Amino acid sequence: MDLLGLLIQINFVIVAALLIAAFSLLIYLLTYYFRSRSARGAAWLLVSVFTVYLGDLILFFVEDPGAAERWLRLQWLGIAIAPAAYVHLTDALLERTGSFSPWRRWAVRGAYGLGATWFLLALGTNLLVHDGTADGRAFHLWAGPLFPLFLVYFIGGVAWGVINAWRARRRTLISTHRRRLTYLAATMVAPAVGVFPYLLLVGRTVPSFPVVFWGMVGLSNLIIGTMLFGMVYAVAYLDVLIPDRVIKQRWIDYLLRGPVLATLVVLVMFGLSYLSHGLGLPLALLLPLVAAGTIVSYEIVSSWIRPLFDWLFLRRDVSELARMRRLSQAMITARDLRQFLEGILALMCEALRSPTGFVVRITPAGIEPVAAFGAIERVSIEETLSVVEGSADGPIGANGFWIWPLRSRGEPMLLGAIAVAQPAREVALESLQDLIRGWVARAAAALEDRMLQERALSALEQVADEVSRLRQPEQVSTAIPLIEHPEFTYWVKEALAHYWGGPRLLQSPLLQLQIVQQAMQAHDGNPIRALRAVLAEAIEQLRPDGERKLTAPEWLLYNLLEMRFIQGRKVREIAQRLALSESDLYRKQRAAIEAVAVVLAEMERRAVRILAEEGHPLKPASSE
Repeated sequence: MDLLGLLIQINFVIVAALLIAAFSLLIYLLTYYFRSRSARGAAWLLVSVFTVYLGDLILFFVEDPGAAERWLRLQWLGIAIAPAAYVHLTDALLERTGSFSPWRRWAVRGAYGLGATWFLLALGTNLLVHDGTADGRAFHLWAGPLFPLFLVYFIGGVAWGVINAWRARRRTLISTHRRRLTYLAATMVAPAVGVFPYLLLVGRTVPSFPVVFWGMVGLSNLIIGTMLFGMVYAVAYLDVLIPDRVIKQRWIDYLLRGPVLATLVVLVMFGLSYLSHGLGLPLALLLPLVAAGTIVSYEIVSSWIRPLFDWLFLRRDVSELARMRRLSQAMITARDLRQFLEGILALMCEALRSPTGFVVRITPAGIEPVAAFGAIERVSIEETLSVVEGSADGPIGANGFWIWPLRSRGEPMLLGAIAVAQPAREVALESLQDLIRGWVARAAAALEDRMLQERALSALEQVADEVSRLRQPEQVSTAIPLIEHPEFTYWVKEALAHYWGGPRLLQSPLLQLQIVQQAMQAHDGNPIRALRAVLAEAIEQLRPDGERKLTAPEWLLYNLLEMRFIQGRKVREIAQRLALSESDLYRKQRAAIEAVAVVLAEMERRAVRILAEEGHPLKPASSE
């Protein structure tokens, strides 16, 4: 193959890659940033580039100038709308800086109308272009009588766009936005350079310098492709309330899974066309094998090159992101926990030669079976667990089971228990103590890790919901009264749990309650002290009349709330004083919190009603 043939083949690959890039970037903008007017303007520029380069790619396979003429005329869809897209994009940029102009909006509509007109003229008449021809394998049309007018339209639209982009940059007050608009203004000339039909003006010089021509075309296409990525990357930051890290991660993921992979597959397919001739094998055989192998191998290669992309785009966040990935890999799902505890229970049952056993965990909602072998009734589980409340170690014999309590590593809180049915034959339990103690410790650690993870995820879900609302300010949420919100009882529980937690109470939605706002006047405007006082008042309203009794049923909820949250006593101590098991205490605590929520809701309704009667028509606090 001579040098000219090699350059033509290289240009074919570059055009194919650029076509993939334009299509990928177009889908990227429409998928993630469609609501941004700036992104929609940039999307029209990409449509222009995609249309022109699709025609260029097809022309590599066309031999007859007459057949090529149809595709050359269809390319004018992209050529004609490019100036209108520039006007569209830069009008959106100026509006971002507070420059609103109705006549500019009409200019955008007029530009798209002119673009459609020019396309129809190129498609159906010879007034704009005519007579397809080929000069050194470069197909092109000749300029018609209206081409000078089109040239004015094209240069004027592109110049308008570039000038307005720099105007928008000068009007920008924030240095970060100004820097991004600088990138955009510098790279947005790429579509115009890529789609303009130069051969209408210089077509006759191509046969004289074919090597120079194809070399310059290849180099310019590489530069245009690079600038297109820069333009879309800059547009991605406009008009969106998303952290830079999220945009960069989304960009990296899309590049690796989309344009990079697609371009690699095209390169492999192109190389196979030559390899099949050299090996004497049919392309239909090599293509599916090599393409499948490339895609599968790319999964490994992408994991190797991902750190490079992270370093280029997320240099300051690399260590924190690596930490987040490690944490996500260490997460324990409910299924993971069950399978892990089933494995430990199976080992204990095998070692003790017993076919029956169970593992349970204690939650605020009560006792939750996690794993079990054999037929076991829930009543039997609760009766068996009642004997382990005051015990610090196992095994404990009860109801035909050996039971091992599972306690936390720090504060000795009961998390659950493992129970194995006592076998019919004698087992040397003492010789297995060290082995079983290790299994029990691992089971307790898994339960504690899962409990801590659930608390962390609950807090993260609240943060994620709030961040989601912050990122989508244009969406109008349906406000409902705070005391009628499904999460109201949960918010009460969280506020009580952090009763003495200080600043954590500042995040509570309960601060919006009218009763808390009124209490702030009596507490020097301090919201934490006000909310704490309101919670204490609600608990006090649950206090029965008469002398306080620790074990009387009517005093149970008040005693539990007062000792657990006001005094801050430990669960074990409260359970002993109230003559309850720890598991029963958690069930009663849930009922007590619900009672506090009911009292708070009634206090809020009464406060709003009184204000309304006094001529202050305030709405109840909402969850909006």
